[in-house]
Amino acid sequence: MKKSIIFAISMLLLISCKTSQLVPCEDVTRTNDLPWLTSIVKKGTTEHGQKLVIIEKIVYSTESSNTTHTCFAVYYESICCDIPYIFLYNCDGEVITYYGGIDGCNGECDITIHSRTIIYTAPGLY
Repeated sequence: MKKSIIFAISMLLLISCKTSQLVPCEDVTRTNDLPWLTSIVKKGTTEHGQKLVIIEKIVYSTESSNTTHTCFAVYYESICCDIPYIFLYNCDGEVITYYGGIDGCNGECDITIHSRTIIYTAPGLY
């Protein structure tokens, strides 16, 4: 009995010491892996008529945190200087940052990119 309690406590300590964090969308390799990305591809344009160009999976960190995060950069054609054309989405499909337009950057702008992988390119682009 005493040995099983010690074993259980040891296992709990080992589990709580786990240092690597699992990012819910780190294994995404194509837009079909997330329903909201599939919707973006199917729509193909913004409400301003900008055409979808590229989607990248990005691993990044912020100055305020040493933790790495995964997001998705969705690039649209730039049609006007006051309309954003790059949007960063978190794994749940929420916009966390957008670039372009009058603001330049709005949202989580101070990021360090560790890796980027293109997971979608619009047909006929390259």
